[in-house]
Amino acid sequence: MKKILGISLVTLLVALVVTCLLYFPFGLAKQVGHQPIKLSKQAENKVITKASQSASTTPEKQEEQAKWVKSDQPIKFPILMYHHIADVVDGNTLFVPASEFKMEMAALKKAGYYTLSPDEALRVLTTNEKPADKIVWVTFDDGYKNAQQAAAPILSELGMKGSFFIITGMVDNEDKMTQESLLEMKKNPLISLESHTVSHIDLQYATPDEASRQLTQSKTYLDQLLHQNTSVICYPSGRYNDQTGDIATKAGYQLGLTTQPGLASRADGLFALHRVRVSYGQTESSFMSLIGN
Repeated sequence: MKKILGISLVTLLVALVVTCLLYFPFGLAKQVGHQPIKLSKQAENKVITKASQSASTTPEKQEEQAKWVKSDQPIKFPILMYHHIADVVDGNTLFVPASEFKMEMAALKKAGYYTLSPDEALRVLTTNEKPADKIVWVTFDDGYKNAQQAAAPILSELGMKGSFFIITGMVDNEDKMTQESLLEMKKNPLISLESHTVSHIDLQYATPDEASRQLTQSKTYLDQLLHQNTSVICYPSGRYNDQTGDIATKAGYQLGLTTQPGLASRADGLFALHRVRVSYGQTESSFMSLIGN
């Protein structure tokens, strides 16, 4: 009887050992393999933040890809001139409604035009090479608040560049841009802010000293406020004289814009560039004809 009990006990122990060997390693491995990974609170927050940013960020519009090619012929291109971007007041041709402006910019985009920055315009004029077959420079005189509020968002939406010329002594006036808005616009890489003198003086009849003061002080104001090197002077009402270019050069400018009608060309001089005035009432067809498309 004792012998039978001993054999039974040994058999039971062997069976128990075999069961443990077969079950626990694989069961444990199975459990460890599916064990959830616990992150620290800091790491968890990083993952959540990154996932949130990925979900909420919309792809930015790709910037125009510039492939600069030298031209065999002297390059000429349109510099568009706008003032107010708002509903027309009393037939004033300085006003262009926002809807028309958007139509015109969309027409340029559809036709394959590349919009220039001031630096790019300078490169075109000094090297006779261009970043695309069709190029245009979009400009706005006088620093009107409505141009900032209406035109800048349209340009941003379409991924197009624009240059706004500021009368520095009129910043913060009722219908002009404020210092705060200038600083905000400066953050937009598509927007450039350049000089339109201190007080919109007639440079054709200004003394050399007064012209120098107007050009130097307006440039200094913009340079210091916006931490930039202001490079373009847009002459008030497009008026200038034989000395203006030299005065602008000494003040540190590289380009000067007039209101003389026509395409911009190096042949006219870097400080006597022509522009194309855009008035209200254009259709897409008449607008494209205006710029010689």
